[in-house]
Amino acid sequence: MESKLEVTQREAEEVKDIMLENMNKVDERKEKLEDLEDRSAKLLNRAMAFQKTSKKVKQKKRREYLKSKAGLIALVIVLALVIITVVAVMLANKSSSEESVKSPSVTTSTPSHP
Repeated sequence: MESKLEVTQREAEEVKDIMLENMNKVDERKEKLEDLEDRSAKLLNRAMAFQKTSKKVKQKKRREYLKSKAGLIALVIVLALVIITVVAVMLANKSSSEESVKSPSVTTSTPSHP
């Protein structure tokens, strides 16, 4: 039969083993948490870099859009000016041809000699 001292020592040894196992598990969890923390920091850095890049791309695309829009507006204005000029020239030619038709034609008559 075991003495009370031996029983207590055996129970203390079991508690010690359980505590060492728990401490090992805590260390493992700590390492996993540190790894997770590192990975989350890297992910955050990548997300911030992506955000900066996406803002730059957005600004670039907006500038390209505005340039193309300005080019299109300029083209429409030039076409409108060409059309207006052609119409004005046509109206001026029509107007001058109508005036020549309306005014009597000048004929030179030779005076008759008696």
